[in-house]
Amino acid sequence: MTETRMIDPLGRELILDDRTWYGHILKSHPEIAELRNLVELAIKALDEIHISRLDANCRLYYGQGPRSSVMMVAVADLSLGIIKTAHLARKPLAGLFEWSKST
Repeated sequence: MTETRMIDPLGRELILDDRTWYGHILKSHPEIAELRNLVELAIKALDEIHISRLDANCRLYYGQGPRSSVMMVAVADLSLGIIKTAHLARKPLAGLFEWSKST
């Protein structure tokens, strides 16, 4: 199984493995099948991190999307150190702001 290890701007290591990519993310969001590189960049070269409103252990990483009007969102479980899911969004969801590249 292939896994990609990434470090976010706050020094946290996160893993995206093939089991999650093919078994969950692409089953739920097939439109991002060719965009795994943008999911990885959403962790390494992102715009913002928000704390999930649903789970305090989860973070939403917002990065560059395939078009200027769309963002890639990678959702990570910090307690497990994994990327749980990823999808496209037009704007950040409401949630507690944790980090921004502009601050």
